[in-house]
Amino acid sequence: MAQAISTELDVALTSFYDNPEEQKQKVDVLKTIGFDVSIPLNVKDLSHEQLGSGTFQSADLDFSDSIPNVPNTDARIAFSGPLTTVNGQPATSILYAVVAGKPNESSCPISIEDTQISFFDSESEANDRGEKLSNQGYLVYVSVDKKAQMKALEKINELNCRPDARGIVVDGATQKVTVDFSDVSSLLPRQFQQAAKNSPFVYSPKGRSIYLANARKVY
Repeated sequence: MAQAISTELDVALTSFYDNPEEQKQKVDVLKTIGFDVSIPLNVKDLSHEQLGSGTFQSADLDFSDSIPNVPNTDARIAFSGPLTTVNGQPATSILYAVVAGKPNESSCPISIEDTQISFFDSESEANDRGEKLSNQGYLVYVSVDKKAQMKALEKINELNCRPDARGIVVDGATQKVTVDFSDVSSLLPRQFQQAAKNSPFVYSPKGRSIYLANARKVY
């Protein structure tokens, strides 16, 4: 709590839920307290040039409502960028995230078979991951790679079975989530560092699906 941070702190938040009702409650709260929500994705947001920017300084991730492949990683994991100085003042370094989902093209709203979340300390590596996932058919919602995001918007519009609807297009439901911390493993709480360095954390649903919420706020 005594860590020095910049006056404008980017906080990225990702949470898992085992039913859509709890997910909706969380999303409503996040919007009320000023978070920009990337997932679930609403029809009205499809005109935005940018979904999620991919940049953040602090992350708060809650994976508790899931079944992990690595023991004890169904937990809340928080971390921040390393401390640096800007104009002689202490600041928290910027990190980069990529969030992408492989769509089930026969679903309405669009449901996701597999979600990939990756964290990097290099913008170029984050760009490379966004481009790679986009080329593999993933919808890239969160990334510094704007080209991949625009490709995702085009695909979402193409797959949207209710183009005149005002509701959710990508509802955040997914069958599996893979979280790659390898590039930032040294920034994680100590008990997760070695496991994160060795392999991605893979999560499966306790029930039918994992319901994902992803949001960001600048303080």
